[in-house]
Amino acid sequence: MTFDLARGSLPLALSGKFKPWGIEPGHSKILLRGFRGDEEGDEPLRIFDVLFQDVSRISLADQYSDLSVSVASAERVRLLEERVGRKWPGSRVFLLTEEGECNYVVAGFLFWAEVAVHARDRSPLLEDVPDPRSVKGEIFRA
Repeated sequence: MTFDLARGSLPLALSGKFKPWGIEPGHSKILLRGFRGDEEGDEPLRIFDVLFQDVSRISLADQYSDLSVSVASAERVRLLEERVGRKWPGSRVFLLTEEGECNYVVAGFLFWAEVAVHARDRSPLLEDVPDPRSVKGEIFRA
């Protein structure tokens, strides 16, 4: 059983506590995992994975309360490129918050989904062919 990627749109706003969760340097992937709810509380724990692929640069905090992913404007990209002394042709700069200039990922692709795994399990988004049972709903791509 397989599924198609759904076309997602940005900006993307996800509530919860998000942390850098996994990195695969050989494949240039970085994963942020978000948790909404509480295992001990009334609201069931929901897990959201946000995967950046073909990553060339990251500037991340150790955690985010809520995530607001958008594509940087051409002017913002120019300022960041000037600041770090490198151009990123063929990639997009994904901003992770609306404020500050140090929360971004330079990548070619962005995927996200609510996942049906245990909190410490590997993300299905990191798999070449994810198990459809490990994803709630669809995998989105922007």
